[in-house]
Amino acid sequence: MSGRRLPALVVVDVQRYYLDPDAPFRRYSERLRPGGTGYIANRVRQQVIPALGRLLPLFRSRSWPVVYLRLCGSKEDRSDLHRYFKRFYDAALAEGYQDTYPLCDQELAGMPPELEPAAGELVFDKTGYSGFTSGKLEALLKELRVGLMFMTGLTTSQCVNTTARDASDRGFSVAFVTDALADYSEQAHLAALYSSANVCGGHQVTSALLGAEPDATVDAIMVREGGL
Repeated sequence: MSGRRLPALVVVDVQRYYLDPDAPFRRYSERLRPGGTGYIANRVRQQVIPALGRLLPLFRSRSWPVVYLRLCGSKEDRSDLHRYFKRFYDAALAEGYQDTYPLCDQELAGMPPELEPAAGELVFDKTGYSGFTSGKLEALLKELRVGLMFMTGLTTSQCVNTTARDASDRGFSVAFVTDALADYSEQAHLAALYSSANVCGGHQVTSALLGAEPDATVDAIMVREGGL
C-alpha cells in the first residue's frame, strides 16, 4: 500500500431481525430472556442510529470507506452458521420459530431504512462472529488502503469485539465509537471495551468528537499507533 492509509467506518450487524419486535429472532430471544432484546433495540434506536446518522454523511463526504457486516445464513438448514448460532437456530425451530437467523436474501437480514448502504459501499455477509472469517474482508480493506477501523454496531462483546481483535491481529488499527455500539446490557458493553483495550489499543471515541474533529481524531490515533 502506498500513500496514507485511510480510516473506515465498520457497521456490524445492525439488522432488522434484531430490531423488529415481530421478528422470530426477537420473539424467541424474549421467550428465553425477557427484556434482553428490548434493551438492545432501544439502545440502537436511541443512540446507535443517531450516532451513525452523524458519521455516515461524514465518511461519505470525505470518500472514506464504509463497510457493512451482516450475520445471516446462506444455506437453508443454516449449517453454515457458527455452531452456537446453529444451536440457537435449531432450538428455536424445534419450538416453531422459523428463520431466527434469516437467509441473506431475506428482508430481515437487511439494515433498517435509516442505514441502507449507499451505492458502491461494501456489504459482507458472515456466518460467524468475525467479519474476517469469509476471507474476503481483509483483502478488500487493504485494496482500499484502510489502516484504521472505526467499529460500530452490535454486539460490543460478541461480533464487534471479535472482528476488532481479528483486525488488530491483521495489522489494522482499531477505535471503538462508544455511542454507536450496543450490547444486551450496559455492563456487557463496558466490560467488552475494557477487555479489548490491550489487544486493540484502547482507542475510544464518541460520534460527536469524531464528527466535530475528524482529522484531529484520526491523526491522534495514528500518532499513538506509531503512524499509518
